[in-house]
Parts: sequence; structure tokens; C-alpha cells
Amino acid sequence: MREKTGLPYDTVFTTVYAGLRVNLCLLVAGLPVVVAFTVTASPLAAWPFLTGVSALCGPAVTAAFAAFEAFDDDPQRTGRAFWTAYRTGFTRSLGIAAAAAAGVVVLVVDLRLAAGTAFGAVTPMLVLLIALVVTVTTTVLAAGRQLPARALLAAAYLSVRAWHLALVNLAVLGVLLAVIAVKPAVGLLLLPAPALYLVWVNTRHTLAPLTAGRPRRAGPRT
Repeated sequence: MREKTGLPYDTVFTTVYAGLRVNLCLLVAGLPVVVAFTVTASPLAAWPFLTGVSALCGPAVTAAFAAFEAFDDDPQRTGRAFWTAYRTGFTRSLGIAAAAAAGVVVLVVDLRLAAGTAFGAVTPMLVLLIALVVTVTTTVLAAGRQLPARALLAAAYLSVRAWHLALVNLAVLGVLLAVIAVKPAVGLLLLPAPALYLVWVNTRHTLAPLTAGRPRRAGPRT
């Protein structure tokens, strides 16, 4: 984020407030997923259903990335930028997330079938493929607002090439999901914005070869 003038505590308060606003927006946008987890008696047994429902988080993640971008220009626009990006990018982001969720379900089923059998040698490859699906999906969701469809394949390639940043993103997302599972209040109300912000920073660095010199889309003005 760009350097801002003013007293340090003003900057800290503005940043924290913007983060809480993004967290609230994420919670509202992901409410169907939260409800699905809440009403499911055994989340582990219902993991295919919950993985499919989690595709609804795709537009929310894209919107959060847009809110972080808007914060650089005007912290007061984070909420408006979130919902504008959520509305305009809903179909595209949902399609990407749904395809990724379907791929993860298929790969996890194959992994469970292969484990402990004569095909157990392929399990490391399946684990790697699952990680690649999550990594590429995250990068494409971040790039979807700035790049045309023909450039998304290049974005996917860059996400694989920057494997060290991909590992950091996977670790951050894994910790976020673990905290949500153990401490839902903390995981849903406090951690999503800082966790996704770190992922966004890494992803923006990954996509720098594609976005260099490309003008950013202007966000809504209040």
C-alpha cells in the first residue's frame, strides 16, 4: 500500500478499519458457505458438497482483491469497490471457482482411491495437482479483473513459475482455513483480510510481467 500522510495512529486506525470492513463484506458474501458448514452435521463426511459450495467464495475473493487495490487510492472506497467488483465479476469468478472445486473433488477422490493400493505411487502427483489447482485458481481470480481472457493462461503459467510465492500463499490459506475450523469467530471476523492481503501482494508480484504498463481500472468514486 502506498505511504500515507498523517499521524501514525490515524494510518493504523484507517488500515484496521478498512480490514474489518473487508472482513464484514467477505462474511456477507460468503454467508451461504457459512450456513452450509453450520448445518452440516459431519463436515468431513460431506466434504464434496462443502467443496462445491465453497465455489461461491470465488467472487468474494476477487472482490477482496479489488478492495485492496482501491485502498491504495482511497481507504474509504474499500467497501464500495468490493461490492462493485463482486457484482461485475460474479459470473466469471464463480465459473473459475466452480471449475476448480470440481477439479479438486475429482483429484481428492482419486487420491483416496489410490492411497494404500497398488496405485499408491501416484499419490504425490495427485497432491501436487491439487496444490496446482488452488494456486492457479487464486492467481486467475486475482488477474481476472485486469487481464483479458486470452491472457489468463499466461497468468496461470506465471503462478507455477513463481513456485516460492505459491507455497507461501498455500501456507497462508491453509492456516486461515485451520483457524476458521477451530475458532470460527476469529477466523471469520479477524483473519481473512490480512491473510488475503498477503496472498494478493504475492499474486500481484507474480503477475507483474503481465500488468506492467497496463493502466489500472478506475474504481467507483464516492
